[in-house]
Amino acid sequence: MRAIVSRYILKEIGVPFGLSLLVLTATALLTKSVSLLELMVTQGVGGAFIFWFMLSVLPSFLIYTLPVSFLIGVLAAFTRLSSDSEITAMKAAGLSLYNLARPVLVFALMVYAATLAVTLYLFPWGNLNLKSLVFEASKERFISGLEEKTFYDKFKGIVLYVDKINLKSGEMDGIFISETGEKEELNIFFASKGLFSPATERHTVYLRLQDGTIHRKAEKDETYHIAGFQAYTLELGLAGQPGAAENRKNRELSGGELRQKIKDAEARGEDSSAYVIDLHKRFALPASVFVFGLIGVPLGLQRIRAARFTGFSVAIGVVLIYYVLSTAFEAIGENGPLHPILAVWASDIVFMAAGLFIFARTAADKPVIPFSGIRRQKR
Repeated sequence: MRAIVSRYILKEIGVPFGLSLLVLTATALLTKSVSLLELMVTQGVGGAFIFWFMLSVLPSFLIYTLPVSFLIGVLAAFTRLSSDSEITAMKAAGLSLYNLARPVLVFALMVYAATLAVTLYLFPWGNLNLKSLVFEASKERFISGLEEKTFYDKFKGIVLYVDKINLKSGEMDGIFISETGEKEELNIFFASKGLFSPATERHTVYLRLQDGTIHRKAEKDETYHIAGFQAYTLELGLAGQPGAAENRKNRELSGGELRQKIKDAEARGEDSSAYVIDLHKRFALPASVFVFGLIGVPLGLQRIRAARFTGFSVAIGVVLIYYVLSTAFEAIGENGPLHPILAVWASDIVFMAAGLFIFARTAADKPVIPFSGIRRQKR
């Protein structure tokens, strides 16, 4: 009996969950259409780029649409079961609200696992891949759009000037390059010929120079060196070039890389709180699934007279309150007395306490709001 009811409730949650996930995610993706149009105009990107662009931004939406869709699914399922008196029939058959909540917990575990995978792995992959896509598009656009007798400073620490360009072969004549090194050393390249060559690695631009000289001036000892070459390969880096893990932003690091960052910072005696907080956020957001499930079941069973209060509108209200609280607690954690890690989990804790209270009163057939039943009796 319980197994049949559990499968039935899982199905009731699954259908609105799937529809909500599809609609919410598609709507969120549409917000990126302006950025795509801009890239199509400025960078001349094609269909493959658009596909990978959409795939890269998808995880940044799924970390929110998965928990919200789960809440909508739970509310829609229990609202329908309650309105059709199926909950009453199940209770008459000896099933308590705790029994009916078991399939919700099973579904919550699946959504939690999916959301956790997104926050720990897919979200940083998407952010890094998106940066790579934009960089590669900029690189190809730059190489194909290079013009004669023009100074270019889009490279990191490098200024490039080309006298003549063969549009068919891409070969360049009369090349001047000014390079400022990390130690403020100035290198000047003069080459009779040059050609951009395919990079063996992504995010890299190689310029192969022929028949030229290198003029190097050191700031410390003010020495000046000149060296000639027949062939020289110069690695160039465009602005916005994706770097190694140590140079990435937190949102571009996986869970394992964040843990390594924490260990490295602690080993050096540096402050690792920024990495610790970000790692806790990766777990706190997926954990909201259990909170939404705990609140969604009793709220779905409440008889709301106004037709405008559908499962979707109630879900949006709950989610808005949750994220407003999250933002407020994080602000207090950054600037106030609340510990930053506790601030990350505070909204989950508050909603968990409220959910347990509402669930317990609903399971005991008591009104969600205390004393509301007394007022009705007095009337």
